[in-house]
Amino acid sequence: MHYLYRQLCDDHRNMQSLLDALEQLTKDLARREREPETLSLILDAIDYINTYPDRWHHPIEDLAMQRLLLHTEADRDIIEAIQGEHQAITSATRHMNALFYAIANDAAVERGQLFSATQEYLQLQRDHMQRENESIFPQLFALLSADDWAAVEAQLQRQQDPLFGPDLKRLYESLHDYVVGLHEPLRASA
Repeated sequence: MHYLYRQLCDDHRNMQSLLDALEQLTKDLARREREPETLSLILDAIDYINTYPDRWHHPIEDLAMQRLLLHTEADRDIIEAIQGEHQAITSATRHMNALFYAIANDAAVERGQLFSATQEYLQLQRDHMQRENESIFPQLFALLSADDWAAVEAQLQRQQDPLFGPDLKRLYESLHDYVVGLHEPLRASA
């Protein structure tokens, strides 16, 4: 199994943890007795989503899917649909970024709009990853050869995951601790 394929799978697992954390942070933000750092953690989460998945994970997937399209057995319709979703997710991430930064800058944002947009965003991300896990990743595993992955790799500039990678960026330390802490009880009970 090629390391890029493993990385894509790991990214999805990590992203699910981050989405769970973002959902909990948003619920915390809605409470009157919220912690002052809640908004800061939300902004870090959205910054991470803008930085890593949109600039590294999705481009790898797009390159891998381009290689899939060279194989006659590939499901062209689902591949093209997923590629279009990447653009929609990038746009939705920017929208979330704008909403939460408006709040951070004391601008008026209607609570209903904020929480509705957040739920739609979380669902969009989760549905997208599920479709990829069920429809794209099995094709990547079954159809892409070592030469295909080498062609993908040749078009990349390697980047470490700044939140879940071995070189945790100081910027994301608090967010990392929150995500890990949120999922610790789940791991202990498994």
